[in-house]
Amino acid sequence: MKKIITSIICAVAVLAIWFFGTGLLKNTSAFIQDYAVSADGSRMTLTVGVASSMGYLRKVEIHQQQGGKLYLDCYNAFGGLNGNIGATNEYTVPLLPETDSIALYKGNNCYTVVLSKDEAGNWERV
Repeated sequence: MKKIITSIICAVAVLAIWFFGTGLLKNTSAFIQDYAVSADGSRMTLTVGVASSMGYLRKVEIHQQQGGKLYLDCYNAFGGLNGNIGATNEYTVPLLPETDSIALYKGNNCYTVVLSKDEAGNWERV
């Protein structure tokens, strides 16, 4: 009886880690589908998608903002590999006046610039 209870507890623990643990991982296949800058230029609304065949995003978080670059981390939704608990695809991020580019996390501590300002101060895809 003790072995059965221990086995059940272990199975539940593994399922819980799989179910919730995936939501703590950064997604490296996120991309910007669309973006809109507020009238005063203080924030940007991003519509973000996932390039892989599975997965949803639940959070976009500022990793750091330095030297005019805004580095963003995108996190998977909860619920396993294709889980959608807490998923959304629209996020608003604050912009400092000196921000001139936005980069997304692509793995191995590497960020790729996906949006930048041109000489006229308009945002465009890279």
